[in-house]
Amino acid sequence: MTEIIRTLSDAHLSQPSVITIGSFDGVHRGHAHLIQTVIAHAREKNAASIVVTLNPHPRMVLRPDSPMQLLSTLDERVELLAQQGLDYVVVFSFSLEQSKLRAREFVELLRNHLHIIELVCGPNFALGYRREGTIPVLQDLGKEFGFTITVVESHQFQDGIISSTRVRELVANGDVTEATTLLGRYPMLRGVVVHGDHRGRELGYPTANLEVPDRKLIPANGIYAVRVRLGNEWYDGAASIGIRPTFGGGKRLVEIFILDFSRWIYGEELEVYFIERLRDEEKFDSIQALLDQMALDVQNARAILKNVGVNDESLRRN
Repeated sequence: MTEIIRTLSDAHLSQPSVITIGSFDGVHRGHAHLIQTVIAHAREKNAASIVVTLNPHPRMVLRPDSPMQLLSTLDERVELLAQQGLDYVVVFSFSLEQSKLRAREFVELLRNHLHIIELVCGPNFALGYRREGTIPVLQDLGKEFGFTITVVESHQFQDGIISSTRVRELVANGDVTEATTLLGRYPMLRGVVVHGDHRGRELGYPTANLEVPDRKLIPANGIYAVRVRLGNEWYDGAASIGIRPTFGGGKRLVEIFILDFSRWIYGEELEVYFIERLRDEEKFDSIQALLDQMALDVQNARAILKNVGVNDESLRRN
């Protein structure tokens, strides 16, 4: 079982460790490739396998006005990292003050708290103030402090290198199918069901209005076939993301119509897995035209979802 350490200062390992460091937004296939190298090397050396994940994302700290949104919240990221089979996930609280740490100071923290004997990283990795801790610099520091550097080439998959930036662009554009391929699982939103204006109920399609955490990346406006987890139960559904232009537009909402479901679930948490995009958001000339299209959307969602498994593991395409 993976142990989660919420701040580096709480870590006091006596066992040597093999580590990797990064933000790991989304924990995609490329991240998994790097992490599995950490785990394999740790086993060979009878050491602990560790991911040190930076939070918040450095770009949000260094450029606070950036509109950047993320594939995973911290809790989601920690869960995904733990699923990789690591011994420890350590959260490094990144701040403006921490961003000024020199490479040597950062390495001393890793030595003192994690007993590092090997750092596994990608070819463009650097740490410390203004990224001064390049791989050659870290190799020299490793000789001094007693650890080695292993550089893992970026993971090539299908038509290129996987990156969080690339996956974020896909999700932002609504291409959840390609995003699934690169993530190794379906894109997911987790949030609490809150009250809306109950318009869906009036139309005969009662929806769960999902309150999504700040900075969580929401797929592009449109209609999607989704699988929904409520507690330990799984359901088919159709998600509508957008401003509802047929009714004059407004605040952007994430609304989930759970098929064959009638329970009252306000205040409960849902996980929504985006299986396939059905269509763009549209403005209809009449309510009846909208209802006709909604009926077709549900029909299409059912056809797609009949081939999707009913449990959590089937939703993770590793």
